[in-house]
Amino acid sequence: MQFKNLLVLGAAISSAAATADLSAVPRNAIERFLGKPEPVASRSLEARGLGNAIFENRCSYDVWIWSVDGKGSSGAKLVPKRTKYTEPVRTSCPGCGVVIKVSKTNQIVNGKHTQFEYTVGDKLWYDISYVNCAKDKSADNCPGHEKGNAMQGLDKDCGQANCRGGTYCPEQSYYVDQPLIKLGIKEPVFACPVQKLSGDISMRLCSDEKPLAKRSVAGRLLIDE
Repeated sequence: MQFKNLLVLGAAISSAAATADLSAVPRNAIERFLGKPEPVASRSLEARGLGNAIFENRCSYDVWIWSVDGKGSSGAKLVPKRTKYTEPVRTSCPGCGVVIKVSKTNQIVNGKHTQFEYTVGDKLWYDISYVNCAKDKSADNCPGHEKGNAMQGLDKDCGQANCRGGTYCPEQSYYVDQPLIKLGIKEPVFACPVQKLSGDISMRLCSDEKPLAKRSVAGRLLIDE
């Protein structure tokens, strides 16, 4: 299926460019990893109003993220503990993927970063990948894993990837690049139906921890998210 090529983007790039300057990876190399992308609906992406990619750091420590697509990398962005980062859902070319790489340091160290991946195509496909940082059944080197990581489209009809803290969860997250072949299980990829492409997508690091709090301008606590 289409997403097998699309959502292996993060793992494939990590193997080809394990150090972190992904802006140096040429677009045609990324397209080779993706395979020939199928076109999205003819209506422009801007007209579809795809919403936002919302990254929550619920952990007790700061992290750095890199937002990577077929045109390169954003560079390191600090997301302090118990805060969030938001950017528009996007695609750099029809069917191309986006990877949010997460590290505990301001540089990507091979073997120590978690990846949240999504692709806009006939659906909004997404997954969590520990391919770079997992060793066999252990994901101890993967940021957030000790307290769980989750990813979902913010609509009741969207699937949810939810790897609880400290667990081995190959049905919820990638531990190997080809789980069907190597583990005998289906790809841990989730999606929103095509008619739900206007919604936001949520990525939660240390997802077992309490939600972030919303506050008014005056600082008064309103609700928990």
